[in-house]
Amino acid sequence: METPHTYLGIPLHYKRISNKDWKIIEDRFERKLSTWKGKLLSYGGRLTLINLVLSNLSVYMLSFFEIPKEVLKKLNFYRSRFFWQGDGHKRKYRLSKWDILCRPKEQGGLGIMDLKVQNKCLLSKWLFILTNEDGIWQQILRNKYLKSKTLTQDEKKPCDSQFWSGLMSVKQEFLKWMMFKVQNGKQTRFWEDKWLGNSALKDQYPNLFNLVHRKHVTVYTVLNGDSLNVSFRRHLTGNNLRD
Repeated sequence: METPHTYLGIPLHYKRISNKDWKIIEDRFERKLSTWKGKLLSYGGRLTLINLVLSNLSVYMLSFFEIPKEVLKKLNFYRSRFFWQGDGHKRKYRLSKWDILCRPKEQGGLGIMDLKVQNKCLLSKWLFILTNEDGIWQQILRNKYLKSKTLTQDEKKPCDSQFWSGLMSVKQEFLKWMMFKVQNGKQTRFWEDKWLGNSALKDQYPNLFNLVHRKHVTVYTVLNGDSLNVSFRRHLTGNNLRD
């Protein structure tokens, strides 16, 4: 079997997926647009087609890979051109920037799907499942990439697969909205994860975090003893002591 080939719409290759491998999505956009009579539609009709059909053509690819900037730019161009021009070739004025149109209606936009945000949310879903469920694929990823580390301790590396690199690219933003259930504390960082209150301890007590010796220690390590297993670079005085 020659590579790259597709399986369930996803290109498979032993190398990283390049921008040209995303052309299948660009072709879908162009084929769909060629069948629509945009000049016969109102702006409301075009908006409905963009949201319900055009913006969803790329969902499967966006679920597995971080979208390249050039591909994102091209897909947004297709959607913007259809919204403002229909299927006409005559260029028309854009009365508002595309990123403004992609804002929610309550924020002054038209609620058009932001593909970049959608991409981040779809990749974050894998992180949520990875941290909350057990299964064969979760175990494979943990054994290959995490080993004895937690998800929060792992960093993006050049040797990572393209799928894992995409997950690591959205990890920090995902962790901002995640609340950890401590359990035995071995999978939760004491200072950097949100497990006590509405924010991480490093944000609640920045002065203490700047002085602490081990910043990446887990909750288990700190609390597993008769006293807190925390040490600082100097004695705490003044405001630091009150923290």
